[in-house]
Amino acid sequence: MKKGLYERYVPDMLLHEDEIGQLHRGHDKILKRDVLLYIFPRRSSYPECMMHGSSVLQILDRGETENEAFVVLEYIPGLLLGTAAKSRALSLKEALGMARQFVQILQEASQTKGRGLLFTKNNLWLTETGEVKVINSWAVSEEAVGREISDMFRLMHYMMFGEVKIELPLEQVIEEMSLSYPGDLFIIRKSLRAIWRREQKNRAEQYERMLAQTLEDITSLYHYIKKTQAGLRPFSVQEEGKNTTSHGLLSAPLKTRAHVEAKKRKVPGLSPKRLAAVALVAIVCVVAFAFAQNDKPSSAKSVETISQETGGQQSEENKAGVEVPDVEGLSLQEASQKLSESGLRYKYYLESSFFKKGTVLKQNPKPGEKIPRVEVVELWVSE
Repeated sequence: MKKGLYERYVPDMLLHEDEIGQLHRGHDKILKRDVLLYIFPRRSSYPECMMHGSSVLQILDRGETENEAFVVLEYIPGLLLGTAAKSRALSLKEALGMARQFVQILQEASQTKGRGLLFTKNNLWLTETGEVKVINSWAVSEEAVGREISDMFRLMHYMMFGEVKIELPLEQVIEEMSLSYPGDLFIIRKSLRAIWRREQKNRAEQYERMLAQTLEDITSLYHYIKKTQAGLRPFSVQEEGKNTTSHGLLSAPLKTRAHVEAKKRKVPGLSPKRLAAVALVAIVCVVAFAFAQNDKPSSAKSVETISQETGGQQSEENKAGVEVPDVEGLSLQEASQKLSESGLRYKYYLESSFFKKGTVLKQNPKPGEKIPRVEVVELWVSE
């Protein structure tokens, strides 16, 4: 392709090419921004029925040259799903987490443009925050109608095991995904087969209902694996005597190794009578100390005055609010230190992504917002 083919949009790097067209990463010379360029033969013009919504890369412009047509798409930092899967294989739990996004894309497509969406690894864009977006939202594939769940299972298999040169039967795809789970295979196999059979029995008028049920089943299976995987221990953040688990729910304090060891240790030689005597002595000491403090009214008064002044300062600061620092992109340890310096507490949730483990993907409230010190900052962290 000649350099400067377009006056405004210039392709810089070829990302993918197939029989439909070419996908390039390029730039907008006027607005000085990165874009994605989808270039295809002019004779295969795209229909006007395009998909719109949060699940697609938004179309910024389109046009034609003598022999070609092109569509300009927004560029969100990320890469093709097919390229991302080559860098790291996903576990079954991670693949199911991605499958939930796939079903939500199909639901949005059915409401805006109908069925027949090109649901392939090279037509899906994975952003740095772990979101999946459709690239070519205007093309329609009649072959894809009625096999949306099958294509989704094949995508999951590709992300877990890589590319297979032959098209495996769906029974084998499901069996291999089930065998990758170290726990009870029967539940995994039975659940995946039930989802696939629902597609086979599906009628056109029940398509949206089938997708809703599929999303519910995949979500349930994802949480089942998350809770029962052998050797998994949920990460937690200590927050004023409470623990926040990886599910983001406040639960009872977790038993740490120190707690277990302390429980195992027994104080030698202390009978119940001796323990009672020690407790009585401790009570007497506490009472004596309390009486001694009552003999110092001036000291008590000064403490009261100081606490009133401190309370007044904290009250004014709480009303004004504390500015939330920007911790996105930092490690969890760095974010924790930064939030502690600002006097803020936090809790975090784990999300599957291709980022380095422990990287903060997003935060709530946003950086720069002012919140009371009693409010908790939420973080989403790559697992």
